[in-house]
Amino acid sequence: MPPIEKPKVTARLDRQLRWVAAFCSLASLGALVSHVWGVLPMVYFLTFFGVPATILLFVVAAYARWVDARVFIRAVQVGLGAGVVAVLTYDGVRLLLMKTFFTKFDSYKSHYYFGHWITGQPMDSLATALAGWTYHYWNGLVIALFYVLTFGRRHWLYAVGWAMFLEACMLGLFPMFMKVTNQLDFIVLSMSGHAAYGLVLGLIARKYALNWEDGE
Repeated sequence: MPPIEKPKVTARLDRQLRWVAAFCSLASLGALVSHVWGVLPMVYFLTFFGVPATILLFVVAAYARWVDARVFIRAVQVGLGAGVVAVLTYDGVRLLLMKTFFTKFDSYKSHYYFGHWITGQPMDSLATALAGWTYHYWNGLVIALFYVLTFGRRHWLYAVGWAMFLEACMLGLFPMFMKVTNQLDFIVLSMSGHAAYGLVLGLIARKYALNWEDGE
């Protein structure tokens, strides 16, 4: 039996891989919006859409490595790596501000809502905490992955703009399920965290990601 001939990696194939992967990476945000808007509870959305999307993302990445789609592979590597650094920076900035200036609002409270929606356990349970924080970090990684897949190595201001768009969504969604006792602290903490997230993401993507012409 003759070996299977690998398709030639073209700009069109790279775009197709990117958009399929980018769509898969939006599953975490879809789960949040779906739950808050009452379309489908988060646990069901993650089960029926989030898990398949994650599996498909791995399949697409494996296919890309088989055909040696260098630009796409680099985008996935940079997106996930930048996501780790960016989300840790996001949490670190918020923690620093909470411990110094803005002490009247718990910026991490939303994670326990996520965990409660996923597990059905009480808000103060260990299972809820583990599920909520896991969702938070998964969300931070795939949001960064989406950015690098769609924007590549553009100027870091694009990433800050992407983060500010997410910030606007957060300001609109979170008060729909979480009581905000201090609006000023809530806005300053979330905006500072998102700005830091976007800056770190943009700088890393700018330095390490590839455009199509770089990978030809």
